[in-house]
Amino acid sequence: MGEFSRRDFVAGSMATSMSTALPARAMRFGDTPAPERRVIDAWGHVSLPRFFSAEDFIQVLDGNQAEAAVVGTAPTCPDLVELSRGLMKYPDRLRPIGLALGKSPSERLEFISAQLEAGFTGIRLPATLIAAEPQILDVVGKAGRAAYVEGNDGYKAGARVLLDFMDKYPEAVACGTHYAGPTNPGIFGKEDLVRQLFRHPRFYVIFSRQGFMDPELLRPWTFAIVEEAGWNKVMFGSEFPVALWRDETFRSTQGWIDAIGLNPTNEERNRFFYQNAHDLFFSRQVPSHQIDAKWERRDWRSLQPVWLFQRNGVDMHKGIDLPEETHRKILQSYLAAGGDSKAGSYRDYVTGLVIGMGNKL
Repeated sequence: MGEFSRRDFVAGSMATSMSTALPARAMRFGDTPAPERRVIDAWGHVSLPRFFSAEDFIQVLDGNQAEAAVVGTAPTCPDLVELSRGLMKYPDRLRPIGLALGKSPSERLEFISAQLEAGFTGIRLPATLIAAEPQILDVVGKAGRAAYVEGNDGYKAGARVLLDFMDKYPEAVACGTHYAGPTNPGIFGKEDLVRQLFRHPRFYVIFSRQGFMDPELLRPWTFAIVEEAGWNKVMFGSEFPVALWRDETFRSTQGWIDAIGLNPTNEERNRFFYQNAHDLFFSRQVPSHQIDAKWERRDWRSLQPVWLFQRNGVDMHKGIDLPEETHRKILQSYLAAGGDSKAGSYRDYVTGLVIGMGNKL
């Protein structure tokens, strides 16, 4: 499987990041003792019923001594009302990222504008969409907000329009979620626009979703990102509660950079876990109001089950598909028991529920 195998990945993560004082059920990839560092999560999910409520996310932050989070949602659950409510109730701790939904370019522009006018920090945008409809970036740029971009191949498809966007709008930024499209690092020597993008002073990369990715691909890509972008332009993202579905904990999502041997200095570590996100998203307020419920377009949602305990690239198995409402009840029970910071492994908790159910049959 190569020099850095999946088994090495898991074993190395455990050796690097775990304490013998932790309970056995917490001894999984990247679990760490309670951090003394300050933490801002640059990518999580608030939206019901699929993800967290605003209060749920605050509970996770408090339980893990984290300060704040940038939170968004997905086309599977476009609950913009809950995202907006989180901003209004916790203006110093939650910053919302909206969606670019709509059946036409004009509908998408109207949808995005409503979110930005309500004070949303940015918009989640597929790289292929902005390549096809670059006018979307004009709306984001004029508002001085963030393009939260997702895609493949180092955003090769959207590199040109993103560079133009940041050059045209000096108050706007672009952020790449989930390592900004992991691929062969050789792309930086072959695609000049990709290299320019990652070196741009206002393009940031969020390290998230590593628990779902193949470590053999992700490890060299992570090193290449740090070399091209630098520690001043990378940020930590938990992808909670989706990471919880993979039986990760909030703390375990912080273990990747040490597990692969990046060895940042204390100052670099502070920039990664806290300062970069703070300076970008929490150093100023923008006018905000509760978004109108008419923009909660559930008729546009992409219906999907909750994919529980799927860990592609580390532990390949299908897992369990659950209806959102059913999973919401399980998740609420877990959070009532203290969540990951007190109840430990989500897999162990759900297993316990199944055992209890079976014993009553």
